[in-house]
Amino acid sequence: MTALLTLPLLAAVTTGSLAALAPALLLAGAATAPTMVTGMSLLQHRTPPTRLNEAMTLAVTALLAGIAAGTATTGWLADHTAPASGLPYLVPPTAAALALTLAILSTRPAAEKPRLHAPARP
Repeated sequence: MTALLTLPLLAAVTTGSLAALAPALLLAGAATAPTMVTGMSLLQHRTPPTRLNEAMTLAVTALLAGIAAGTATTGWLADHTAPASGLPYLVPPTAAALALTLAILSTRPAAEKPRLHAPARP
């Protein structure tokens, strides 16, 4: 799946053709779809039904805000740093490491499910 995400870059660098870039972007988008479906399914199962609309809205908003922030940061770095520095290429792994760290720090242990029957006494 990761290899599919490199197709747009390869199409742009090797061909420079918009006709080659369009299918590459389509395939890269198809590679990200299973991840989004999995994330939304997890969100649906962990959210009370009465709050599901708000949870989905917040998740999509956070996703789009992350995309916008990453694009803006990378664009600014590309404009203001030396091309050979490679700094713009550090934005995605840095953002991924930050997201992983925040996810680990904010994860709480799952609540114990209530028992239907009291444990047997010896």
